[in-house]
Amino acid sequence: MSEKRQNGFTLVELVATLIIIALIAAVGGPLFFDIGVFRQRGFFEETISAVRYAQKHAVATNCNVRVNIAATGFTLFRPASTGTCSTGPYATNVVDPSSGAPAFTRAAPDGVTIATSASDIVFSGDGRASTGATVTVGVGGPSFTVIAATGFVQRQ
Repeated sequence: MSEKRQNGFTLVELVATLIIIALIAAVGGPLFFDIGVFRQRGFFEETISAVRYAQKHAVATNCNVRVNIAATGFTLFRPASTGTCSTGPYATNVVDPSSGAPAFTRAAPDGVTIATSASDIVFSGDGRASTGATVTVGVGGPSFTVIAATGFVQRQ
């Protein structure tokens, strides 16, 4: 007499597999869906790009550009006229190159703050920064440093 062999899984094997998948989803799922981490990283990239743009704008126009960094965001300023390029005041907004908006300013997303060692960084026409600064986006988040002598913006 020949025995007929059946293919498939037993009910116990299927239930055990479902329990393991549920445990992995319960522990690992929140790690994939924490939107705050994405917001923080996105705002960091936006901030470092804006500071680099400020330096490039200063070199291209041969006029100083001021980056004002606060805990809640940043804004780029330039002098009102070319006659005051190197003396200021730097209170006229830089036009946003991405949208054409009259002010290049960004507010930090909810739950994201900026910590900096200098609230104002002024880039001169030769690309140098008025002061060195370290900027950190978010608590324990990514940071970058502006080197005063060269204006170089370096990721940490």
